[in-house]
Amino acid sequence: MGGGTGGGRGGGSAPATATGQAAKYTIASMSVDTEGISVLEQYPIGKATVYITDDGRYLVHEPHLPDGAGALYDKIVRRIEHGVGYTLQDDADPDTRAKKFEDSFWEIARRIKQYDAARAMFQQLKYYIRRELTGYGVVDVMMRDAHIEDILCSAPARNIRVNHKRYSGRFHSLESNVRFETPRDMERFIQKVYGRTGTEPTESKPMSVTYMADGSRISSTFGSQVSKPGAAIAIRKFPANPLTITHMIETGTLTSRMAAFAWTLIDAKAVGLVIGVTGSGKTTLLGALTSMMNPRWRILTIEDTLELQIPHHDWVRLNSRKSYGMLSDSFDIPIRSLIDISLTQKPDYEIVGEIRLNDMDSLFQSVGTGHGGLTSFHASTPDGALTRMRGNKISEGELALLWFTVHSAVYQADGRNVRRVSDVSEVIQDKEGGVHTRTIFRHDPFAKDMSKRFIEVMPVDESTRYREAAAVCGIEDRAADLSRRVRLLDRCVEEKAHDVRAVFNILGGYYSGGDGDNDGRDDNGREGAG
Repeated sequence: MGGGTGGGRGGGSAPATATGQAAKYTIASMSVDTEGISVLEQYPIGKATVYITDDGRYLVHEPHLPDGAGALYDKIVRRIEHGVGYTLQDDADPDTRAKKFEDSFWEIARRIKQYDAARAMFQQLKYYIRRELTGYGVVDVMMRDAHIEDILCSAPARNIRVNHKRYSGRFHSLESNVRFETPRDMERFIQKVYGRTGTEPTESKPMSVTYMADGSRISSTFGSQVSKPGAAIAIRKFPANPLTITHMIETGTLTSRMAAFAWTLIDAKAVGLVIGVTGSGKTTLLGALTSMMNPRWRILTIEDTLELQIPHHDWVRLNSRKSYGMLSDSFDIPIRSLIDISLTQKPDYEIVGEIRLNDMDSLFQSVGTGHGGLTSFHASTPDGALTRMRGNKISEGELALLWFTVHSAVYQADGRNVRRVSDVSEVIQDKEGGVHTRTIFRHDPFAKDMSKRFIEVMPVDESTRYREAAAVCGIEDRAADLSRRVRLLDRCVEEKAHDVRAVFNILGGYYSGGDGDNDGRDDNGREGAG
């Protein structure tokens, strides 16, 4: 992959290239001169250093690249990637790929009689070899930075911007000193990322969305077919380890009582929506709710791009497929087809990563057979979600299958963006057959007392859906049961049960009759967490 620095404010060196003309395989080496820059924070990412400046920049400083390294790199890598030696796609494991590439590197260096030169500068080159050929090229530091949520490149030769967890409220996005210098550099990056999935955007299909090796979602456009002046890339990163309900409670996204309410409805195999606008944390919250599902259940997930990490041992994972032929889409496997076939898998709970209006009727037909359903949906309010569905000819009878909504929203607090559950509502049907929502919990961002920021608008025990869920689950003493669930969830926080297995070991006690003293195994001795 090629690339370059953003130049711009904060500095950056030019890409190292072969003498005389630009090398085909250039190495972009980012450097930063901190003199005169007010730095808010700096931290290492491997051998690189990231600087966050007070004027809203994300500056990457990488190890020094010696003179002549670019020319040598070009000679050797060109031969390796053209089939002389190791082909990178031969092995998916990064460490194995790096080792095989290094072996090929020395072999080619001997063949072109550059062994001594290669040995003299290999330690400096090693960082860039791994970054370019087993990592993510110029965006490798951003991809490995756990604080980065989004990587946004609007066109070649434009500085890439990032959304940083700690500075999103203050700056929204940070401008970096990293960019793809030429359209060809950007195309090579897209080709490498999409090569493993076969969904690369082309002239016939100029837009494509897929997932990267680490599970991040990437959306790309081809050339200037649909984006001007050239290709555009947006990468949404997801945590390596899925966030559990423990994280949600611990960080104040919702309270243990709110979680216990949702847990009870989920136990009754209710149908729920996680709603919110783009970037509000819907998928993360959706995944966290699954950590409260009975460890013994069979869970089925359906997604366009694979984002959800479900902890259950019995997990069926389905994803849609798009055909990329110019003449026909007859080989497409859309979300609605997967929903239709899901019944044959006999799930206890069906989770659709993100539902679109055109697929909503299929989901209602599926969950109408009796299993639970959970999905995320773009909407700014619970009533707005119902209105959007009615506008797509979803009937009141189908809407009545919904039991609850959990609304995820973004607020500013202490100069940064934080995600909170704005409200939890039940969906009920009136005597005339109309469907409407009723708020159970609501978040008050202006409450001075942090402990009072979540308001129980309606007592849980007065909730129609909660009473129905209790009846389905055979719960006689609702107050005692809710208290028990709250106690188990609080224990997850107290014991810092962030890992899914740890959560299951505690919450699993509810199903075994204890308070979290089981070993997280089902009746057959299998581990609940897969």
